Amino acid sequence: MAAEFLDLEIVTPEGRKLHEPVRELTAPGAAGQLGILPGHIPILTTLDPGALSFIPAKGGPARVLAVGDGYLEVLNDRLVVITETAELKEDIDLERAKKALEETTKKMESLSTGDAQFALLQKRKKRAEARVAVASR
Repeated sequence: MAAEFLDLEIVTPEGRKLHEPVRELTAPGAAGQLGILPGHIPILTTLDPGALSFIPAKGGPARVLAVGDGYLEVLNDRLVVITETAELKEDIDLERAKKALEETTKKMESLSTGDAQFALLQKRKKRAEARVAVASR
């Protein structure tokens, strides 16, 4: 029988960002949105920058984080997210995120897709888009 909750742990290069039981998780997988419930089959997948949301086991509304590139492992009702960045909605400065998105977009306009900096800026733009989307919810 599947467990009632999932044990979610989110880790960044700075250390553990979050560790708590959750009812479900929705994550930005490289192939699209992933929904994880207790009893999910084991997987290891990549994550794209985007909104990661979960419903706390203790109840209440869904909580949302903006995450960067990373990985998600699901094994025995334990979820481990390893990501470059993870910011809770309430920790994101929306105006600052919008400004970063605007500046990055402008820099990209002056480069060709073959330019070495273009890929780096494209990654930065995805993270900025994720932060704006999460903060705007």
